[in-house]
Amino acid sequence: MILGGKFVKAADYTNGETLEFLDEGRWVESTKFTYDDGTPKRQLQFQVKDSVGEEKTLNLNKTNREALVAVWGKDTSKWVGQTANVTVKEIEVAGRNTLVIRLSV
Repeated sequence: MILGGKFVKAADYTNGETLEFLDEGRWVESTKFTYDDGTPKRQLQFQVKDSVGEEKTLNLNKTNREALVAVWGKDTSKWVGQTANVTVKEIEVAGRNTLVIRLSV
């Protein structure tokens, strides 16, 4: 499996599309986000396959992680092969409107 390259981005999806989880994920240090002390935040990344069969990397945020844990449980090895539904929403983040993905089952 090759990490990096194509990432899941909200602008590339429409409501009702799906993402299939291909692995159990891994925690990685963010290259974009840090805590106030400069320490990199950790992100949970998964390899997923979208509705058109394209494999991409998904950085799972806390909101989506909690939604999936509530349904599939904390053991992410059991997420392999599971499919989540995509909803694209526009929300305000740091004073700017931003497209985000919300996952549901």
